[in-house]
Amino acid sequence: MNLADGYAALMAAAAQAWTLPVKLSVSDWADAYRIVPSKSSPEGGKWRTSRTPYAAEPMNELSSMSRTQEVVIMAASQVLKTEVLLNFVFESIDQDPCAMLVVQPTEKAVSDFVSQRLDPAIDAMDRIKVLIPSARKRDSGNKRTEKNFPGGALYLGWSNSPSELASKPIKKLALDEVDRYPVSLRDEGSPVKLAEQRTANYPRRKILKTSTPKIKGASVIEEEYESSSQGQYFVPCPHCNHYQVLVFGQLRWKETIDDDGVVHQWPDTTTYLCIDCEEPIEERFKPQMLAAGEWRHRYAQRVKRGYHISGYYSPVGLGFSWGERVQKWIDTGGDPAKLQTFVNLHDGLPYEDHSAELETTDLKDRAEGFALRTLLPNYVLLTLGVDVQKGYFAFHLVAWRHGERCHTVDYTEIPADPSRSEEWEKITEYRRRPIRNSFGMDVRVAMTAIDSGNGQDGHTNEAYKYARKYRHDDVMVIKGHSQSNRPVLGRPKRQDIKNEKGDVDRNGVDLWMVGTDTAKGAFFSRIDGDRQHCQPDDWMVRFSKALPDTFFTGVVSEYFDHDTGKYEKRHKRNEPLDTWVYAYAAAHHPRVSIHTASAADWDELERKVQPRVHDMFAMPAAVVAEVEAEASAEVVQTTAPAPEPREEVTTEAEQSRDREEHDNWVPDVPDNWY
Repeated sequence: MNLADGYAALMAAAAQAWTLPVKLSVSDWADAYRIVPSKSSPEGGKWRTSRTPYAAEPMNELSSMSRTQEVVIMAASQVLKTEVLLNFVFESIDQDPCAMLVVQPTEKAVSDFVSQRLDPAIDAMDRIKVLIPSARKRDSGNKRTEKNFPGGALYLGWSNSPSELASKPIKKLALDEVDRYPVSLRDEGSPVKLAEQRTANYPRRKILKTSTPKIKGASVIEEEYESSSQGQYFVPCPHCNHYQVLVFGQLRWKETIDDDGVVHQWPDTTTYLCIDCEEPIEERFKPQMLAAGEWRHRYAQRVKRGYHISGYYSPVGLGFSWGERVQKWIDTGGDPAKLQTFVNLHDGLPYEDHSAELETTDLKDRAEGFALRTLLPNYVLLTLGVDVQKGYFAFHLVAWRHGERCHTVDYTEIPADPSRSEEWEKITEYRRRPIRNSFGMDVRVAMTAIDSGNGQDGHTNEAYKYARKYRHDDVMVIKGHSQSNRPVLGRPKRQDIKNEKGDVDRNGVDLWMVGTDTAKGAFFSRIDGDRQHCQPDDWMVRFSKALPDTFFTGVVSEYFDHDTGKYEKRHKRNEPLDTWVYAYAAAHHPRVSIHTASAADWDELERKVQPRVHDMFAMPAAVVAEVEAEASAEVVQTTAPAPEPREEVTTEAEQSRDREEHDNWVPDVPDNWY
């Protein structure tokens, strides 16, 4: 190298040092540098915004060049939210390092997010990995809830911890799945507002809020979206080029009816009907529709940018297809509780709850005339919920059939002193009494769920002892979960038991956790949905007129309060509702599992308890009821009229005919008589 070459090289290096790096939008940065690990996506490798073109605008509004401060995404499950959040975080680490906070609903959700999404993504990208040293290195600054890098740090917190939300000032904030946050943190107020306050010192702040919505009126993400620009993604029809929003109501699929009148649905034939030209659109056209799509905002002047997108936009090969989503809808079977899940996860919309509108008279007016401790046809499984109070046990016996349809078989309260072990045998006596169905078969309780109490009422240990004693006799002890949005029946926790001598039996019993608000939501949704059906056989929940007024008052004793995000009492006595919840939890026990039972499972159970060959010596319950009713009615005629005298048969032909009829006493029956 001569002197001239050296001078040129020196000047070039100086110019490069003084040249500011080109700022990229979040989508451009992701296309250039983002690597998606195969651990967290079915399509690992280089990120392509063109694969999900609807993600470009929300991401770019989060870029440092954009003047937008707040972005809201209300979306279906597994469509857009988490990848936008990750690209936002990584672009900030690389191009605009600062203090950032990502908030998840729970501490476990933070652990899952870090181990399954964040850390694998960091390890996959050398450009980011060099900025955040490996957590395996000592004093690396890379911890589970804190990732340090030059010029800033990424903090990870959870919504139910005030200390995690109100400590350090931050410039960028990402709130994930906000509809799963608690409504309020003790005396601290809303966790969303608490976290937002941490950005107050930064005029160029960025806030991202994402969630799949839950209940209408109580949905945080719905409220945020309603106050935003309300963007929707419009795509063109490949036939007429009319732009439209994809909705479930425009999906069409083939239906056939067989010789027995049974309707068969074929979701694999699903197409989308254009709202304008009414031509069917096959899903293979979706890539070109998405590529030509555009966001249109109802209130474009609003500075808060909001985006709603359903699951029907999922690219081919990523997420459920149209046909698979139709199958999910078919699987709801008209169950409003399952329909709520479908609306949330696939439509990306909040579900409207009407529990606050239910009154005692609503249920009494629709009650039916069947007797208590009677099984209606096709209800083939029994579960029992038991609530333990100071002076009595409350029993709610519930029958189930295919599709989680149920009816109350019995509700009663038996005086008892729960502090005395021998009194608990009253539960044994009650739950071992079978119910005889109209086929003459005795149906026994498949599972009993007993509330353990709150630990302060004095009977918790007695409940543990009883459940341990009868753990092999289909008895479980339960406790309501303190957190919302939990599964109807979670995993059990081992609990210690004290015996009469005061010794402790370590891990002596399984305590099953119950998502009480989830179960109550299912109950009220189903009752509300039954209003749309005229025939009782189509109802999800059925009651007898023989139940007392206090039962109906107790069943509607609670309502969902949108302000607190919890079910609140409006009547003091709520045991009929609580015990239904316990019976529903018992039906979710792994040895029962009505929520996962297939049609074939129910058919097999029906064959066992409703045999096609009846007991010829057992009178059906319906006939018994009819006979009893006739016996109790006024007797009009006490003696039958005397028969007319007739001549004795003496002819040889008639005698021969009588003998033939006697020898062939079995009547003619069809071949399939059994």
